[in-house]
Amino acid sequence: MFKQAQKIGAVLVVTFALLFLGACGRGEDAGKNRVVELPPKSAGVSHVKEIKVGIKIPILMYHYVRDVNKTSDPLGWNLSISPADFEKQIKYLKDNGYTPVHLSTLNDGSVKGKSIVLSFDDGTEDFYTTAFPILKKYGFTASCAIIADSTARKNYMTAEQIKWLIGEGIEVLSHGYNHVNLDSVGSADLKKQTFGSKDFLEKTFGIHVDYFVYPAGKYNKNVIDSLKAAGYKMALTTNYGEANIGVSDNFELPRIRIDNRDGYNGFIKKLGNL
Repeated sequence: MFKQAQKIGAVLVVTFALLFLGACGRGEDAGKNRVVELPPKSAGVSHVKEIKVGIKIPILMYHYVRDVNKTSDPLGWNLSISPADFEKQIKYLKDNGYTPVHLSTLNDGSVKGKSIVLSFDDGTEDFYTTAFPILKKYGFTASCAIIADSTARKNYMTAEQIKWLIGEGIEVLSHGYNHVNLDSVGSADLKKQTFGSKDFLEKTFGIHVDYFVYPAGKYNKNVIDSLKAAGYKMALTTNYGEANIGVSDNFELPRIRIDNRDGYNGFIKKLGNL
Protein backbone atom coordinates (compact mmCIF):
# COMPACT_ATOMS: atom_id res chain seq x y z
CA MET A 1 0.00 0.00 0.00
CA PHE A 2 2.77 2.41 0.95
CA LYS A 3 4.78 1.57 -2.21
CA GLN A 4 1.69 2.13 -4.37
CA ALA A 5 1.22 5.56 -2.79
CA GLN A 6 4.88 6.38 -3.53
CA LYS A 7 4.40 5.48 -7.21
CA ILE A 8 1.28 7.63 -7.48
CA GLY A 9 3.10 10.53 -5.83
CA ALA A 10 6.04 10.22 -8.23
CA VAL A 11 3.71 10.26 -11.23
CA LEU A 12 1.97 13.37 -9.93
CA VAL A 13 5.33 15.11 -9.40
CA VAL A 14 6.48 14.33 -12.95
CA THR A 15 3.13 15.40 -14.42
CA PHE A 16 3.19 18.69 -12.51
CA ALA A 17 6.77 19.35 -13.62
CA LEU A 18 5.88 18.80 -17.29
CA LEU A 19 2.86 21.09 -17.04
CA PHE A 20 5.00 23.80 -15.40
CA LEU A 21 7.72 23.61 -18.06
CA GLY A 22 5.14 23.76 -20.84
CA ALA A 23 3.58 26.86 -19.35
CA CYS A 24 7.01 28.52 -19.16
CA GLY A 25 7.73 27.66 -22.79
CA ARG A 26 4.41 29.11 -23.92
CA GLY A 27 5.19 32.25 -21.95
CA GLU A 28 8.54 32.66 -23.70
CA ASP A 29 6.97 32.12 -27.11
CA ALA A 30 4.26 34.60 -26.31
CA GLY A 31 6.93 37.12 -25.37
CA LYS A 32 8.71 36.60 -28.69
CA ASN A 33 5.58 37.21 -30.75
CA ARG A 34 4.14 40.00 -28.68
CA VAL A 35 3.55 43.30 -30.48
CA VAL A 36 4.85 46.26 -28.50
CA GLU A 37 3.07 49.49 -29.26
CA LEU A 38 5.39 52.48 -29.49
CA PRO A 39 4.24 56.04 -28.90
CA PRO A 40 3.36 57.75 -32.19
CA LYS A 41 6.01 60.07 -33.73
CA SER A 42 5.08 63.70 -33.42
CA ALA A 43 3.63 65.00 -36.66
CA GLY A 44 6.02 67.15 -38.69
CA VAL A 45 9.07 66.19 -36.64
CA SER A 46 11.85 64.16 -38.26
CA HIS A 47 14.69 62.72 -36.24
CA VAL A 48 16.69 61.75 -39.37
CA LYS A 49 18.85 64.49 -40.88
CA GLU A 50 18.50 64.70 -44.67
CA ILE A 51 21.81 64.38 -46.47
CA LYS A 52 21.96 65.87 -49.96
CA VAL A 53 24.21 64.16 -52.47
CA GLY A 54 24.88 66.04 -55.69
CA ILE A 55 26.83 65.53 -58.89
CA LYS A 56 30.24 67.20 -58.84
CA ILE A 57 31.15 68.87 -62.12
CA PRO A 58 34.20 71.06 -62.82
CA ILE A 59 33.20 74.21 -64.73
CA LEU A 60 36.34 75.70 -66.26
CA MET A 61 36.49 79.46 -66.79
CA TYR A 62 38.46 80.78 -69.76
CA HIS A 63 38.63 84.28 -71.19
CA TYR A 64 41.01 84.68 -74.12
CA VAL A 65 43.02 82.16 -76.13
CA ARG A 66 45.83 84.24 -77.60
CA ASP A 67 49.50 85.13 -77.27
CA VAL A 68 49.99 88.25 -75.13
CA ASN A 69 53.11 90.11 -74.05
CA LYS A 70 53.22 89.91 -70.26
CA THR A 71 55.32 93.05 -69.87
CA SER A 72 53.25 95.37 -72.04
CA ASP A 73 49.83 93.96 -71.04
CA PRO A 74 50.01 92.18 -67.66
CA LEU A 75 46.22 92.18 -67.12
CA GLY A 76 45.58 90.84 -70.60
CA TRP A 77 48.23 88.18 -70.01
CA ASN A 78 46.54 87.10 -66.78
CA LEU A 79 43.20 86.72 -68.53
CA SER A 80 44.63 84.83 -71.48
CA ILE A 81 46.11 81.45 -72.27
CA SER A 82 48.42 80.74 -75.19
CA PRO A 83 46.99 78.66 -78.04
CA ALA A 84 49.75 76.08 -77.53
CA ASP A 85 48.93 75.59 -73.84
CA PHE A 86 45.20 75.59 -74.58
CA GLU A 87 45.56 72.75 -77.06
CA LYS A 88 47.66 70.76 -74.58
CA GLN A 89 44.91 71.19 -72.00
CA ILE A 90 42.15 70.12 -74.37
CA LYS A 91 44.17 67.09 -75.46
CA TYR A 92 44.70 66.17 -71.80
CA LEU A 93 40.95 66.30 -71.19
CA LYS A 94 40.32 64.14 -74.26
CA ASP A 95 43.00 61.60 -73.36
CA ASN A 96 41.70 61.33 -69.80
CA GLY A 97 38.10 60.62 -70.69
CA TYR A 98 36.43 63.98 -70.04
CA THR A 99 33.26 64.85 -71.95
CA PRO A 100 32.33 68.54 -72.24
CA VAL A 101 28.64 69.29 -71.68
CA HIS A 102 26.46 72.39 -71.74
CA LEU A 103 24.78 74.06 -68.78
CA SER A 104 21.48 72.84 -70.19
CA THR A 105 22.72 69.30 -69.57
CA LEU A 106 23.46 70.14 -65.94
CA ASN A 107 20.05 71.71 -65.55
CA ASP A 108 18.05 68.78 -66.95
CA GLY A 109 19.98 66.23 -64.88
CA SER A 110 21.23 64.15 -67.81
CA VAL A 111 24.91 64.29 -66.84
CA LYS A 112 26.72 61.02 -67.41
CA GLY A 113 30.27 59.83 -66.93
CA LYS A 114 33.26 62.13 -66.55
CA SER A 115 31.62 65.42 -67.54
CA ILE A 116 33.10 68.91 -67.57
CA VAL A 117 31.88 72.36 -68.68
CA LEU A 118 34.16 74.64 -70.70
CA SER A 119 32.95 78.24 -70.29
CA PHE A 120 34.40 81.24 -72.13
CA ASP A 121 33.65 84.78 -70.96
CA ASP A 122 33.16 87.91 -73.09
CA GLY A 123 32.81 86.54 -76.63
CA THR A 124 35.99 88.00 -78.10
CA GLU A 125 37.00 87.15 -81.65
CA ASP A 126 39.80 84.79 -80.62
CA PHE A 127 37.17 82.28 -79.52
CA TYR A 128 36.01 82.07 -83.15
CA THR A 129 39.46 82.21 -84.78
CA THR A 130 41.57 80.22 -82.30
CA ALA A 131 39.73 78.44 -79.50
CA PHE A 132 36.91 76.87 -81.48
CA PRO A 133 39.11 75.25 -84.17
CA ILE A 134 41.07 73.52 -81.38
CA LEU A 135 37.86 72.43 -79.64
CA LYS A 136 36.47 71.07 -82.90
CA LYS A 137 39.69 69.17 -83.61
CA TYR A 138 39.09 67.12 -80.45
CA GLY A 139 35.32 66.87 -80.86
CA PHE A 140 34.62 69.22 -77.93
CA THR A 141 31.84 71.72 -77.34
CA ALA A 142 31.73 74.77 -75.05
CA SER A 143 29.52 77.47 -73.54
CA CYS A 144 30.25 81.06 -74.56
CA ALA A 145 29.09 84.06 -72.50
CA ILE A 146 28.16 86.89 -74.87
CA ILE A 147 27.87 90.58 -73.96
CA ALA A 148 24.71 91.74 -75.73
CA ASP A 149 26.08 94.98 -77.20
CA SER A 150 29.49 93.54 -78.11
CA THR A 151 28.70 92.28 -81.61
CA ALA A 152 29.43 95.72 -83.09
CA ARG A 153 32.64 96.20 -81.10
CA LYS A 154 36.15 95.75 -82.43
CA ASN A 155 37.88 92.49 -81.44
CA TYR A 156 34.57 90.83 -80.50
CA MET A 157 32.69 88.20 -82.46
CA THR A 158 30.13 89.44 -84.96
CA ALA A 159 26.52 88.28 -84.95
CA GLU A 160 27.24 86.20 -88.06
CA GLN A 161 30.16 84.43 -86.39
CA ILE A 162 28.08 83.68 -83.30
CA LYS A 163 25.23 82.32 -85.43
CA TRP A 164 27.68 80.03 -87.18
CA LEU A 165 29.06 78.80 -83.86
CA ILE A 166 25.54 78.08 -82.61
CA GLY A 167 25.07 75.93 -85.70
CA GLU A 168 28.26 74.10 -84.71
CA GLY A 169 26.83 73.28 -81.28
CA ILE A 170 28.19 76.09 -79.11
CA GLU A 171 25.92 77.12 -76.23
CA VAL A 172 25.30 80.86 -75.78
CA LEU A 173 25.03 82.37 -72.29
CA SER A 174 24.26 85.97 -71.35
CA HIS A 175 27.07 88.08 -69.92
CA GLY A 176 24.89 91.13 -69.35
CA TYR A 177 24.02 93.92 -71.75
CA ASN A 178 27.26 95.89 -71.63
CA HIS A 179 29.42 94.21 -68.94
CA VAL A 180 28.91 96.42 -65.88
CA ASN A 181 29.21 95.43 -62.22
CA LEU A 182 25.67 94.38 -61.39
CA ASP A 183 25.96 94.81 -57.63
CA SER A 184 26.16 98.59 -57.99
CA VAL A 185 23.56 99.47 -60.66
CA GLY A 186 20.07 100.90 -60.21
CA SER A 187 16.90 98.89 -60.73
CA ALA A 188 16.29 100.12 -64.29
CA ASP A 189 19.82 99.29 -65.43
CA LEU A 190 19.72 95.94 -63.64
CA LYS A 191 16.60 95.02 -65.58
CA LYS A 192 18.34 96.02 -68.81
CA GLN A 193 21.32 93.80 -67.96
CA THR A 194 19.21 90.75 -67.09
CA PHE A 195 15.92 91.00 -69.00
CA GLY A 196 17.32 93.16 -71.80
CA SER A 197 20.36 91.02 -72.60
CA LYS A 198 18.26 87.86 -72.64
CA ASP A 199 15.69 89.43 -74.95
CA PHE A 200 18.36 90.80 -77.31
CA LEU A 201 20.27 87.52 -77.61
CA GLU A 202 17.14 85.43 -78.06
CA LYS A 203 15.75 87.68 -80.80
CA THR A 204 19.10 88.10 -82.56
CA PHE A 205 19.98 84.41 -82.66
CA GLY A 206 16.58 82.71 -82.46
CA ILE A 207 17.50 80.63 -79.40
CA HIS A 208 16.58 80.28 -75.74
CA VAL A 209 19.08 81.93 -73.40
CA ASP A 210 18.53 80.42 -69.95
CA TYR A 211 21.97 80.82 -68.34
CA PHE A 212 23.89 83.85 -67.11
CA VAL A 213 27.50 84.71 -66.24
CA TYR A 214 28.03 87.56 -63.78
CA PRO A 215 30.26 90.28 -65.30
CA ALA A 216 33.45 90.48 -63.21
CA GLY A 217 31.76 88.04 -60.82
CA LYS A 218 29.78 90.84 -59.14
CA TYR A 219 26.29 90.05 -57.83
CA ASN A 220 24.00 90.21 -54.81
CA LYS A 221 20.50 89.07 -53.82
CA ASN A 222 18.82 91.74 -55.97
CA VAL A 223 20.73 90.51 -59.01
CA ILE A 224 19.76 86.89 -58.35
CA ASP A 225 16.11 87.89 -57.88
CA SER A 226 16.19 89.76 -61.20
CA LEU A 227 17.69 86.76 -63.00
CA LYS A 228 15.00 84.47 -61.61
CA ALA A 229 12.25 86.92 -62.60
CA ALA A 230 13.70 87.08 -66.14
CA GLY A 231 13.50 83.30 -66.44
CA TYR A 232 17.13 82.26 -66.14
CA LYS A 233 17.79 78.80 -64.68
CA MET A 234 21.45 79.00 -63.63
CA ALA A 235 24.23 81.54 -63.21
CA LEU A 236 28.01 81.20 -63.09
CA THR A 237 30.23 83.08 -60.65
CA THR A 238 33.97 83.64 -60.40
CA ASN A 239 33.98 81.90 -57.01
CA TYR A 240 36.59 79.15 -57.06
CA GLY A 241 35.55 75.54 -56.74
CA GLU A 242 33.85 72.53 -58.25
CA ALA A 243 30.11 72.81 -58.85
CA ASN A 244 27.99 70.31 -56.94
CA ILE A 245 24.78 70.07 -58.94
CA GLY A 246 21.84 69.40 -56.64
CA VAL A 247 23.66 70.91 -53.66
CA SER A 248 25.23 74.15 -54.93
CA ASP A 249 22.87 77.10 -55.41
CA ASN A 250 22.04 77.15 -59.14
CA PHE A 251 22.57 80.92 -59.18
CA GLU A 252 25.95 80.80 -57.45
CA LEU A 253 27.74 78.03 -59.31
CA PRO A 254 31.52 78.18 -58.77
CA ARG A 255 34.12 77.77 -61.50
CA ILE A 256 37.79 76.97 -61.88
CA ARG A 257 39.71 79.82 -63.51
CA ILE A 258 42.28 78.80 -66.12
CA ASP A 259 44.83 81.28 -67.47
CA ASN A 260 48.49 81.85 -68.35
CA ARG A 261 49.53 81.57 -64.71
CA ASP A 262 48.57 77.90 -64.80
CA GLY A 263 50.24 76.70 -67.95
CA TYR A 264 49.96 72.99 -68.66
CA ASN A 265 51.26 71.57 -65.37
CA GLY A 266 49.21 73.96 -63.26
CA PHE A 267 46.11 72.98 -65.20
CA ILE A 268 46.66 69.29 -64.46
CA LYS A 269 47.31 70.11 -60.81
CA LYS A 270 44.04 72.04 -60.52
CA LEU A 271 42.04 69.13 -61.92
CA GLY A 272 43.91 66.68 -59.74
CA ASN A 273 43.08 68.64 -56.59
CA LEU A 274 39.32 68.42 -57.13
